[in-house]
Amino acid sequence: MCGIAGIYSKSHITKNDIDTVQKMNEIQKHRGPDDEGLWDNNYCVLGHRRLAIIDLSSDGHQPFFSDDGKLIMTYNGEIYNYIEIRDELSKLGWSFRTKTDTEVLLKSYEQWGKDCLQKFNGMFAFAIYDTITNKMFIARDRVGVKPFYYTIIDDKFYFASETKALKIIPSISLSINNQAVFDYFVFNRTDIWDETFHNEIKRLPKGHYGVVDENGLKITRWWNPKDYIKNPIEINNISEVYNKVEELLVSSVKLRMRSDVTVGSCLSGGLDSSVLVGIVAQHFPDLIGSYKTFTASFPGFDKDETAFVELLQKKYNFHNFRTYPTAETLSCDLEKFLYHQDDPVPTTSPYAQFKVMELANNNNVTVLLDGQGGDENFAGYQYFHGYFLTSLLKSWNIINLFKEAWKIYSRKQEKEAFYIFAYQQLPDRVKKNALYKKHNYLDKDFFYTYVENSIPYQFFFNKIGLNESLVAHFNYKLEHLLRWEDRNSMAFSIEARVPYLDYRLIEYVLSLPEHIKIKAGETKYLQKNSVGKYSIPEIVNRKDKIGFATPERVWMEKKEILALINVNNNYQYFKKHFKNFDKINWKLISLFGLT
Repeated sequence: MCGIAGIYSKSHITKNDIDTVQKMNEIQKHRGPDDEGLWDNNYCVLGHRRLAIIDLSSDGHQPFFSDDGKLIMTYNGEIYNYIEIRDELSKLGWSFRTKTDTEVLLKSYEQWGKDCLQKFNGMFAFAIYDTITNKMFIARDRVGVKPFYYTIIDDKFYFASETKALKIIPSISLSINNQAVFDYFVFNRTDIWDETFHNEIKRLPKGHYGVVDENGLKITRWWNPKDYIKNPIEINNISEVYNKVEELLVSSVKLRMRSDVTVGSCLSGGLDSSVLVGIVAQHFPDLIGSYKTFTASFPGFDKDETAFVELLQKKYNFHNFRTYPTAETLSCDLEKFLYHQDDPVPTTSPYAQFKVMELANNNNVTVLLDGQGGDENFAGYQYFHGYFLTSLLKSWNIINLFKEAWKIYSRKQEKEAFYIFAYQQLPDRVKKNALYKKHNYLDKDFFYTYVENSIPYQFFFNKIGLNESLVAHFNYKLEHLLRWEDRNSMAFSIEARVPYLDYRLIEYVLSLPEHIKIKAGETKYLQKNSVGKYSIPEIVNRKDKIGFATPERVWMEKKEILALINVNNNYQYFKKHFKNFDKINWKLISLFGLT
């Protein structure tokens, strides 16, 4: 895990450009405290900050050169299957001077060009500059675990791992992206496709690569989750499906345990993270006795999950460390937390994760496994029921529609499910009017102007079924969760790894029919029956879905938090577009991070 930065110029690189990338390096120092590097020629500057995970020697220094010096690369991430790819390349005649995945990545590009991306199992964002052709190749992993931001000013292409590094460019002029603000307040969504909260800064979309040359930037998609729901696999033996899911997840965890530094786990009382700890316990029995896990605890809060963590700990005997976020700690940490997040966060849940990462850092753990992506893979959110009901309705499977609806109701999970299902069936005008009534703190003209082009509105409130909604989540929801995780972990120089987002698992599960993902009113049916055995019955049989829940409502009433609600910095903007500020206290506080 690292920080990358750079400039490509159509004309020439100046001393000021080199200084700018040096400053971008410095501002991203938290992403890579172990080493830094800078390279430049007449048309390009590349910068790098290194967090050493694989091969801790100086061999991993970046920017990294090809053997002939033709290619120079700056790279952030991990290629987990680098050993297998290195063996494949060795058989093709390539030799290696380091033990790093960095060298494997660059030689893969030399061997296969852009098709190398299909070989990689990992998380990555990188730029490779060709000194002969004067072109730059940029790319990002399939689901967007690792960030890549850019801006184009005059004839120069600037890029970095975090937007704060781009904001220091002397010639940049920033304006607020109203569409991003709308989606943030109405749908709790950020990080949608290539958009950021500033019109001038863009994100290279997940699963895309780009070529930068004298003609500008051309972006191409190289991976699309939609491809895997077109022809669902026919199921003949459900046990084979369960075994395949288990095989893929266990393989994913094993790959992500590869590290030359200490590995631990984030641990809530939920299914996703508890299964990962269970896999580590059963497949790495020599490690589990000293294995460190980290939990956010909220004594007295009705959604505190510490009791479930303790039950899991009794089964596997790992170490568990706890942090106790409060309104007081949030008040003290707010400036640092928002600084590292770059863009606003719609709830205080990411702050709990921030404190977990801090705790891991304090206990000398550099790599953490985390359960991010389990809900998107296995339909974990309660509202997925609503999309499944729509699937049954679209296929005229009325008998099963009523059966499933009754099961949902009997499990007392009907509120979100029936809301989504009913909302999808409404005429467009009625949907928009109902949505405005729910968010009437917004100026009416502002609302109706930006709802028209809202991607969350278009993809989550139309008549889509379960598998379509899973694709929409990979495309338009997952990335803001990954941004929170990336910034929270990198704030403390920690590499977060997400086994549920192994592309092999994603592609296989997406290709399965919907009825084995939700069944008898139960979400995560497939996950529970395939890998639930790695957790404990008390967690597997839970009917609630929480995930880094915080006592936000209580916090927002604390004097320490109320004192932070000051709209002076952006008074004119909020006066124009908002009213009834008291309804949206946290969202306003978080949005102030933009200033």
